[in-house]
Formats: sequence, structure tokens, C-alpha cells
Amino acid sequence: QLFLILQRFTSLSQPCNIQAAHQMASNPTKRKEPASGPYGSTGGAARRAKTFDARQLAVQSTDAALSATGELDVAAYASARAFEIQALEDGIQRSRTALTTRAFQKVPRALRRRTASHNVKRVPQRLRARAKREMIEDNTPTVTARRRKPTQIMRIRLESARRLQNLNARTKNKRLAAKIARDKDTNTQLTEGGSHNFNTAPRIPKIKKNKLSRPPPADAKFRKRQHSKTWLPTHLFHAKRAHVTTTKNPLWRFAIPLSPTEKSYRPTHRTRGARGAMAWDMSYMSTIQLEGSESSIQAVLLAVGIDSAEGSGPKGKKWKAGARSLETWAFEMDHPTRPTAPVTMIWCAVPKSEDVEMAHADDSSSVPKITRRKLWFRVHPSAFLQLWNDLLDASKRQSPPVMVEDLRFEIGSIEITGPGSTEALIAALRPSNKADSQLPAPQSPEAIWPALLGVSNPSSLPQNALLSFNVSDPRLEFPPRKLDIPDSESHMNDLAVLLSKWSPDQTQGPSSLFDRSSRLAATRQLPSQKAINRRRNISGPGKYPAPKPTDPQIPAIVLANRPRTHPKRNSAPGSWTVLLPWKCVPPVWYSLMYYPLSSGGNPRFGGVKQQQQLAFEAGEAWFPGDFPGTRAGWEWNQREAEKSRHEWERRPKGRRVEYDSLVLGDKHPKGEIGRGWTCDWERLVQGTGQDVPENTTSPSKKADGGKSAVPDTSIPPSDLHNLRFSTKDTNKILSNLTKSQTEPAALSTVYVSLIHRGTPTACSRIYRLPTNPTLREKWLLLASANQKSAGGKAGSRKPSDVSDDAARRQLTESLIAGVPEDSPSIHLEVPPADDLIGFVTTGNYNLSEGKGTGIASILLSMVAESNAKLSEMKLCIVRSAGEKVGRLATWEIV
Repeated sequence: QLFLILQRFTSLSQPCNIQAAHQMASNPTKRKEPASGPYGSTGGAARRAKTFDARQLAVQSTDAALSATGELDVAAYASARAFEIQALEDGIQRSRTALTTRAFQKVPRALRRRTASHNVKRVPQRLRARAKREMIEDNTPTVTARRRKPTQIMRIRLESARRLQNLNARTKNKRLAAKIARDKDTNTQLTEGGSHNFNTAPRIPKIKKNKLSRPPPADAKFRKRQHSKTWLPTHLFHAKRAHVTTTKNPLWRFAIPLSPTEKSYRPTHRTRGARGAMAWDMSYMSTIQLEGSESSIQAVLLAVGIDSAEGSGPKGKKWKAGARSLETWAFEMDHPTRPTAPVTMIWCAVPKSEDVEMAHADDSSSVPKITRRKLWFRVHPSAFLQLWNDLLDASKRQSPPVMVEDLRFEIGSIEITGPGSTEALIAALRPSNKADSQLPAPQSPEAIWPALLGVSNPSSLPQNALLSFNVSDPRLEFPPRKLDIPDSESHMNDLAVLLSKWSPDQTQGPSSLFDRSSRLAATRQLPSQKAINRRRNISGPGKYPAPKPTDPQIPAIVLANRPRTHPKRNSAPGSWTVLLPWKCVPPVWYSLMYYPLSSGGNPRFGGVKQQQQLAFEAGEAWFPGDFPGTRAGWEWNQREAEKSRHEWERRPKGRRVEYDSLVLGDKHPKGEIGRGWTCDWERLVQGTGQDVPENTTSPSKKADGGKSAVPDTSIPPSDLHNLRFSTKDTNKILSNLTKSQTEPAALSTVYVSLIHRGTPTACSRIYRLPTNPTLREKWLLLASANQKSAGGKAGSRKPSDVSDDAARRQLTESLIAGVPEDSPSIHLEVPPADDLIGFVTTGNYNLSEGKGTGIASILLSMVAESNAKLSEMKLCIVRSAGEKVGRLATWEIV
């Protein structure tokens, strides 16, 4: 303290410091005193006064240390400083006892808030000592449910419950005695008649050929809640951890998780690229099985627009052999240019020739039969019915016919991504031992799967790689233990050799998941959780139960997915997709969610919004939202438009954007182009000549106009459809693009990236460069100025003969010169409505790119009409709905 006093005395020896100290001492306190009520201080005011007093530090005036001539009395000044130091120490001690937060309030962000918990055991372990101390200081009683003295009402309830339990026990004993007597009489009668009393195996349900399947019967307890929708296998896990679609508004007839209840936008971005893992229950994805001869199945594929070229080449041969999957687009049967939905197709592998020869070795007279093969379609539920009808129609025309089977409620799936996804999956999916308890072959899928430990990105595997094997029940090894990931150089070399050779292309056999009897056996042999708990109790603490021959063998197929991104944006990691029987999904899901990752924490779960976010950050279009030209995308667009319209109407007029009074310029008509709360594709296709004055009337008034105001939401209007072509040939196609060759209602999905500042939002308007030559030159000048400034920033280097002061001066001048470019006073006028070419379907600030980007759809006929160069053709102007400012951007076909 003496050292601090002397140091302060030295600093105040100067005249200017003495005057400053005099002024500081003379100034009154700046904080206001806590106000009290008319009848004295209330409880809240008293607490605020206590906190205010604890944080208020007493000071001693230094006016007595200064004489009239300005000389400093050292003794008086040192005494005042010592008083302030002592007041500071006392204030620190008082602040500790006047905290505004308690221990039970400082919980991890992932946990739910614990409000006023009086049980120390409910607080996280790192805060229990502090919570216990606070409860002792506040004289807060810590009670538990067992030791709490029951009240009078509770005592009456307990006595009534005990009395009812006794009555129930008597009734059970009577029923048991009657059942024993009845069974004894039945056994006596069966013995006299020469029969037996053994339980027979349950019958196998008949295969419903060419018919839609029904969801599995729900438990009686939850049957009413699934009247208009179907629960996913993991619904009970998501019910209190996520926002799920409501009963009155289900999504694709499923109760699908939309997003976790906790804030997860930035954690989702970090989970995919930095560390951790994120999983989704994708059991709502629909599965369709085609069974028949290979030639007939190929004819069905050709009918839905899947070209035979997909099966050619080395990759196509591996796909037909059942060693790889294939991701492509299916098209409408009557319109080959109109896409239906993206599909994933998997062939059931053909048994090896040696196995077939040995099976028919004893039968010399057998006639070779036509090999019947199986093919799976995995499609989004929004396009399931459309694809089902097309496949059913095409299969009936074949000879021999192809059997189409609906496997929506027989096959479930889980998707997981992130650097820790492989580690978590290997811990959850453990290949089951065979009956002869021999080790699997070195190159078999059962041996390859555990060897993938250490792969942080599924994209490093061969494209569309596939592994099929049987796994044991994950509940037998729950909770899962952390795996030791080897990081030696020899292991990395072995892993690189494994991925380059990829022996499962030659050793992959037919998957048991395609066999219906294997799926039913795995489902029926699943033991109950009580049986699992009994086996765990017998095995002892810290030990897993020993495997039994009766344990189920769950068939599984693991797919490695690679994102379909542009070559310039190929840094997005891949993902895993696990296919399982429907009722076997929960055991694997719980094992994944509670696996301790080596990077720390547990895998997270996501919903539909997280899928949209990750697809947006990777530069991919999300189906169905980003494909308004498809039937499924059009229905999604109508659903979102109705939601946006209701939100817009609920806001008061003073707090909502008035699209009718928007003025875009002197030569522009008043009002927004089309409906401002949605992407008005009808207005885009019809053009200005047939535009309906929808801006002048509110949506609620239009809805009352009659039946004509209700549009048909099942089919896109005006032949609106999406065009799909390879991204490798986009420059060549756009260079030769003419308006006569392009259909007037053909849309193309593009990736939009803003050149300057700004963030595109959903429903933003996209313009081509203006047809007005004067305005076009201004926008081109702005684009060229940006290219020069970007080139100067990228290649600028200080010359050797320039001093630091001169370089700093040049940098300051360049920064000042760059400010007017984004100044709101010189924003260029947006093009007229005739230059509108599309809308942004998904837009936001892209955390991966560090700037505003978006996914949009544009009319190719409007792009071809401009007859501009390719570099100018890819320039566009983006304007958010309800705003006047346009931003320069570029687009690329995805």
C-alpha cells in the first residue's frame, strides 16, 4: 500500500495532475441514488439499494491536501489514498456477498434452465460447492423427495394409493389362479386328444405388390397423436429437445424435427467443418423397391429419364454390381425435360459365381432361370407419390412385369456429418460375429469398416462408396466408450492404401437388408430394454453383457456421400448415410447421441433448418425449397408464401413494409414487382403485359374475392420447370444459348455471390444488366472499378524506395477513396421490371464464404435475350423485397 501511495504521490507532483485531482475530487457522483416508493422502499428497491451500496466505493476528498497556493500536503494526501485503498478492499469483500446471480443459474448453454433449484445434486458438479455455500449463507433448506415430510393432502393420497395397490394385488392373484386352472384343463384336453400346446412362430405379412404401404400401428398410448401424421422412430428423443411440426400442420405427413430448441446456427457451422458431428433421423425419406429382370428394370429407368449411360463405364459397372450407389435425377414420364426429384439408387449385389455353382452342383437337370434383381430408389417424401405413379405405370408396361414395392415404413436411415462422424459411427455400428465365431476375411466389408477409424472427411472415400454388413445391438455396449484413434505415420499410410485400392468393390456380397425375412428377424429378435438391463446387471458394473447366439443381427448399409458442389467450392465435407430396419433405428441413434467424441462433447442432432443451412453454406441447392420448377418445390413455395403472408398481415401497418407505396425510381411504377412477401413466379413468367395488379389490394381482400382467388397449388403454372444439365458444360451451353432454343418457362438454379457489401434475403429480386445503354454503362463501370480495386488489393506491395510514411499515406488515400463506392447517396438506379430474371429462394450471410450469398432460380430465356458476352451475362443485380437499393452480383449454375 505504501508503494502505491508513493507512486500516486509522484504522479501528482506535476501542476497539471494536481489540478486534475482537484477537479476529480470536487465532482459529485454520477450515479443516481436508488429511488424508493411512496410507502418506503419495496423488496426490489431494497435489493437494488443493497447491491448499489455494495458496489459503491467510499472516497476521501483531497481538497484538504491542497493549500491556497497549490502546494501539496503529503501527509494528508497519503492518508486519503490509504483510505481509498481500504475502501476498495472492503468493496471487493462486500461485492462477493451481494451477487446478482446464483450458482443454479450458471448452467451450460446446452442444458435447460434450472429455476430456483434447492437441490445441490441438480446443479453441475463444478458448481455444487458454490451452491452449497450459498444455501448455507441464505439459510435455504436442502430437501429431497424421500426425506420431505408429507403434507396432509399428500398423506391422504399415499394412503389411498397403498390401499389401491393392495386391492390390485388381490385381483391379480385371483386372475393368476384362474389362469393356472384354465391352462391345466387345456393341457389335459390336448394330451388326451394327442395334440400339443406350443406357440407357433408369428406369420410373415404378405408382400403388398404395387400397393402403398401403411405406417406401423402405433401404441395405444400414442395412437390419437398420430391420427394425421406418423412419428419417426426417434420421436420420443426429439419431443423435448427440438421444435417439431405441429399436429395441425405436419410436414409430408410426418412429425419431423425442424430445429433444436437451443440456439444452434453458429454451432452447426462449426460442427461440420471444425470439430464434432451432427446427425439427423432421415427415416422420413421414402424407399421404393423394383424387383424383376435386369432388362425390364433398365426399361423402367429409361422411362423415368435415367439414361443407360449412367450404367456405363467403370463406375457404372460397380453400381450395377451393387458395390456403389448412384445419385441422379428422375424426370417425369410424359415430359423428359421436367425433373421430378433427385434420387439415390442402390442395386442388390449378385451372389458370387462360385456360390451359385456350389448351390446347383447336385442338380444337373436344373434349367437356368432368369435372374431376378432388386433395385432401391431413395427419394424425398415430397416427391414420393409422383415418382411412385410413374414407376408403377412404367413397370406394368414391361414384359415380364416389374414388381414395385413400397418400403417407406420398413427402411429407416440416419445421416451424420462432421470430422467426428466416422468415429461415432464405428463405435455404434460394430460388425456382429458369425455363427462359427471366425474372424472376418481381411478384405471383407466387416474388416474394412473398423479400419476406417481416423477418416475425418467421408469425401476422402471413393465416390458413392458402399459397405454392407450385419451389426450387433448397440444397447449391449451402452454407454459407448471412447475409441483410441491412432495418429502414427504407419497407420496413415495404411489408411491411404486402403482408400486407394478399396477392396469392397470386389468383395461386397448381397446385403441382408434387401431380404425381407432378415429384416423381420432382426426386428422381432430385438430384446426389450428390461431384458437388456437384466443382462447388464448380471455382468456387473463397468462390464458389457456377453453376446448370445440369440442376439439379433441387424442388417445395415453404409453410404459415403460426397457433396455436389462447384469445383471452386469443393471444401465442403461429406456425410454418411446408414440404412437400417425401421425399428432398429432408435438403438443406433441413442448410441450415437451419447458417444464421447475424442475432440470433446457428444454429437449434436439437427433438423430440417440445419440441412438447409449446411446446403446453403456448401453452395448446394436444397430440395425441394430451391427447385420451384418441380411439383414438390412448387408446393413448398406455396406453403412458405402462405406463412409469409400471414406473418405480414399480423403486423400492424406502422411496423410492416408497405409494398404498395414502394418507389423504385422516377420512371418505375409505384409498388413492388409482384407480391412482396414471396417469389412471384407467375408474375415472372407472364411478364408485364399480363401482370395483375396484386399490389393494390391486400391479401385478405383478395382471398374474399371468390373461388378464382384460390390457386391450384399442386402443379407449377405456365409450364414452369427446372432444367438440369452438367455443371462441367455450363460455359459452353451459355455461350451458345439463344432465345429461340430456350423454352420461355425454363428455370435454372444458380449460386449468387455479391461483389460488394450486402446480404441477399429470401424473395429478393434478380435483374439482368439493364437494357438501357446509359444505365448499363454505369453498372458495368461499377463492376470494372471493383475488379481494379480487388486486383490492387491482391497484388499491391510497397516498393522498396517508398518510405513507411508515404506508404501509410497512400493506404489512407485509397481507403478514403473507397468509401463513396458504398455510400447510399450514389446508389445506382435499379433496372425496370422488364429486366427481372428471377428470385432468390435462399439467402443469408454465408459463414463459410465470409460474405452474403444466395441460391436462386432464373429464367434462361431472359438471360439469352440480352445477347451479351459470357462475362456480362453472368452479372446480375440483386434487390431485397421492399428495398430500393440494388447490389451487383455474379451467378453460376449449380
